[in-house]
Amino acid sequence: MHDVFMLTRSGIREGMDGRDQRALAARRRAELAHWATIVPPAAVGEPPVDGGPVDPLGEALGELYFGVPPAPSRERHVLTGIGASRGVARGRARVVRRLEEAGKIEPGDVLVCEMTVPAWTPLFSLVGAVVADTGGMLSHSAVVAREYGLPCVVSTRNGTSTIADGALVTVDGGQGVVRIEAREHLDDRRAEGDRDPGLPR
Repeated sequence: MHDVFMLTRSGIREGMDGRDQRALAARRRAELAHWATIVPPAAVGEPPVDGGPVDPLGEALGELYFGVPPAPSRERHVLTGIGASRGVARGRARVVRRLEEAGKIEPGDVLVCEMTVPAWTPLFSLVGAVVADTGGMLSHSAVVAREYGLPCVVSTRNGTSTIADGALVTVDGGQGVVRIEAREHLDDRRAEGDRDPGLPR
């Protein structure tokens, strides 16, 4: 059923005429999966030796959209970022790196992601808060969270790699702080020899 999205218009026509396009669709799906693993460079070409002239407007807009994250917290169970939408919410973290993983989100969960784009907008009606690795005050995550009245912290740098899926977290969108609350249960689990899944190694 989903093979049609791997075909061009001419390929769809050929399929409707009876030509088996399953192998072609599988090959293109594999190529798509491969290219999804490639991380593009931060910049293309050689930068000017002196950094070039500074465009104040471009620099200001870049800070608003991409953000300038504060210094990382020294507490290992606390993440700092940019408070993009005020409010405080507590819930289970759901680490979602691709939209296909969004099915695990339940109402009230905290969406932890690298970033969001317009296709992710319906998820904001389910979650209780949003935490993003990147972004500034004008990023998609920040703007939509404010529209939905959700606490949001962006530009945490490493939220998706630090917060374990299912960890209990508190998001303070006013202060730009994400606190991993699973420490409450550490004593019992340490006695049993288990590591708390909510804390980074």
